[in-house]
Amino acid sequence: MPTTKRAWLYVIRNPKRTVLLLILLAALMTISLLGLALYSASGDAVKELRSSIGGYFTIQQSSEGTQKTDEQLLQQVSTLDNVSRVNGVETYYMYCEGLDLVPGSYSGTGLPGEYVPKFIACTSSELHERFIAVSYQLTDGRQITPEDEHKAMISKEVAELNDLSVGDTLHASVVEGVMGWQPEHVGTQVAFEIVGIYAVTRSEPASPSTPESELQENVVFTDINTARELYKIKFPDRSAEQFDYSSGIMLFLDDPAQMEQTVADLKVQPYADWDSYIISENNARYEQTAGAIQKAETISFFLLIVILVLSVGILALILLMWTRERMTEVGILISLGISPKAITGQIVLENYYVALPSFLFAAVLSFGLSGMIGKAIGGLLQDIKLASYIGPMQLIIVAVCAAAVIAVSVLLASVSIMRKKPKDILTDLS
Repeated sequence: MPTTKRAWLYVIRNPKRTVLLLILLAALMTISLLGLALYSASGDAVKELRSSIGGYFTIQQSSEGTQKTDEQLLQQVSTLDNVSRVNGVETYYMYCEGLDLVPGSYSGTGLPGEYVPKFIACTSSELHERFIAVSYQLTDGRQITPEDEHKAMISKEVAELNDLSVGDTLHASVVEGVMGWQPEHVGTQVAFEIVGIYAVTRSEPASPSTPESELQENVVFTDINTARELYKIKFPDRSAEQFDYSSGIMLFLDDPAQMEQTVADLKVQPYADWDSYIISENNARYEQTAGAIQKAETISFFLLIVILVLSVGILALILLMWTRERMTEVGILISLGISPKAITGQIVLENYYVALPSFLFAAVLSFGLSGMIGKAIGGLLQDIKLASYIGPMQLIIVAVCAAAVIAVSVLLASVSIMRKKPKDILTDLS
């Protein structure tokens, strides 16, 4: 009788053992699949957490540098690996006639400085360090975006002093004596639509000698496109690529844990003389939580190892016990002229016959249970669909491991049989 037929007959003639093994294999493979899925999901969740925590570094021109933080540099550094977003920042000053500012050193003097706030143009205002550090917080309207033109965001204090709200217009112009402008630029005007209002949530000390333009309440955020228009007025002979982000370029990272490597990669790029720049890393928020993140990664890996080791151990132990209990049957088969190798192959095949439906059942069951387990765990995994992490790779790993454990367990249990001669086995049985 062929080995395959003997194996099949044994499976169907021992229903209790077959059902028990099927349930055991299905349970262990389900647990293993869910363990692999949890490990993969927790890895992605931790990576997403690192990204959401944020980390960035700023490139600024040094006082002795010859190169500028211009548009060309911004486009080049934005292509670096691990860089997700960039924010170019330009600072300029304009006169806002009749705009009451929080009083500073020019208050009551009648000089232009009494009505000159600091204008900060950003690619995206939400990425400015004051909003990242929560020194400022949006209270009404929206942030400035890269697509905006002639848009502005003012502080709550300035809005209340001037009875301004979202949708109103802010007028600015160039008058004699305003820093950063030449006499030929006097009369330049621009109008901004107010799209957002922010509140100062972290006060900074100021002295009586601090001018209005340097008080934190008197900062006006504007879009970068308007800043480019004004730059063209200042320097009509310069190209768009020469637009200078005078307050630096901020680069935000996908993974703040790779901050040092990303900065190192930047400094070997050939398109700039990096001695002309000051590169400042800001990774404080990530460093504060790095310990907890690393702990979460370690725990998820440890749990996966425990799950796999226990599953393999339990399955191997049971198969070893069951195989060694069949010495009488083995002796009878040997007396019929069947070789020990063929008997070992039969036992392996018997378990494979049961393992196949167990694997299919485990795949279906793991998909069904993944949703409940994800909700039960919550935390980092509460918004992750665990079922999406039970894919071909996880299924192949579990299937291969199960097949290997079955084969190795049967072979180990059969070592004593393989080493003995047929007459020795029959003698032992008698």
